[in-house]
Amino acid sequence: MNLPFGMGIFGLVVCAIFAFTAIRELRRDRPGHARNAAMIHIAMVSMFVPFCIYVLVAYAP
Repeated sequence: MNLPFGMGIFGLVVCAIFAFTAIRELRRDRPGHARNAAMIHIAMVSMFVPFCIYVLVAYAP
């Protein structure tokens, strides 16, 4: 496994963690900073996952 491929996998794992915690916070449905941060994390995940998948495809061993 080369470094870019490993970092693509690591990026997907980080995105999964962020998505899980953000969805859990959004289900609480309480207004405030945590809800706003969760919305931003969902947007970040939606932009970062396609990039990670592209890196995995481009650097597949």
